[in-house]
Amino acid sequence: MGERLTEGRPVTVGVDGRPGGVQALHWAAAEARARDAALRVVHAYQLPIAPAAYPPGDYDVYALDEAAQEVVAGAMAEAAPETGGLPVVEVTAEGNAVQVLLAESGSAALVVVGTRGRGWLARGVLGSCSAGVAARAHCTVVVVRGPGGPPDAPVVVGVDGTDLSDTVLAFAFEHAARHGVGLRAVLCSTSDAEADVDEPARAVAEALAGWREKYPDVRTDRTVVRGRPVDGLVEESAQARLLVVGARGRHALAGTLLGSVSQGVLREASVPVAVVHPAP
Repeated sequence: MGERLTEGRPVTVGVDGRPGGVQALHWAAAEARARDAALRVVHAYQLPIAPAAYPPGDYDVYALDEAAQEVVAGAMAEAAPETGGLPVVEVTAEGNAVQVLLAESGSAALVVVGTRGRGWLARGVLGSCSAGVAARAHCTVVVVRGPGGPPDAPVVVGVDGTDLSDTVLAFAFEHAARHGVGLRAVLCSTSDAEADVDEPARAVAEALAGWREKYPDVRTDRTVVRGRPVDGLVEESAQARLLVVGARGRHALAGTLLGSVSQGVLREASVPVAVVHPAP
């Protein structure tokens, strides 16, 4: 399902001259190679807030674009081992970074962004660009919170039995199959009552059965975690290759763009996090 919708589309990554952007580029290049897809490396820059107030000689649009091209070239140089041999399109665009990447997301297989900090400094920190893109993109967004576990580490996917769970599982199984790793489905419950867990757990088991048939080579297991969903998912994914969550879950308020669980794991996880949006 997801593969057909994104086939032929590039993996798009935003870079900004910071270490988090370079880390995102490393991840995006590896994913583009695994998908046999093109890689789009995008940097957005903005003109002075009130350009009309400045005489033309006070700022140079061409110099700004040249500086933007240098940001992309610098990131590409740091990620040269991963990007070598890939079809790469380097893009510099004038405008707000969130708006530029949202526009890019309309024709991308997925969009990859970094975070402000690295290692323990990144915990609890999520830049406004990463948050804005993850919330409103037209495709799945991967926020690279850290390098992830070893190459054979599993994909961890958060499920809750809602309609979106099937779309989330589709992305998770496709990623696991593409990289030859296992998958662990995690259902988090804040209730101690077995009855409150039984129904969604059954729904998850049924959903997994169908995906196991489609991807028989993907080693699959599931677990129910008691407690706060964000804490459970962060703990279960500590050594994962990738944590996959839906943009909105069972407890998201109607009309919100990004559910509380998605927001929480984007701030607390130590591995790359994929935020999957409902199919259009």
